Amino acid sequence: MSEKIEVYVVGQKGVDHNMLKSIHKTYECALKAWNKLRIDLLKDAKNTLKRYKSDKDEWHKEMYQKMVKNLSCKDPEKIDNGPHETPYILKWDLEE
Repeated sequence: MSEKIEVYVVGQKGVDHNMLKSIHKTYECALKAWNKLRIDLLKDAKNTLKRYKSDKDEWHKEMYQKMVKNLSCKDPEKIDNGPHETPYILKWDLEE
């Protein structure tokens, strides 16, 4: 008889990609990894926004301002940065 094991998968998805970043035994560990990934994506968005601050192209500024706002969400169940990189946590049931 096989035993079921719960694991938590942390990844990021976008329009044309879905990357698994790590797998964890507990939700708490997955949440820490998710938050680190979210903060890394947030830092990238903020840095890119700085580059567009003086740009006359309002579209880029607005897009990155929205990304900064979206990635500031600290709840993995509510965060939505689509169609851009969005971190996530999934619970998978595995059989041993």
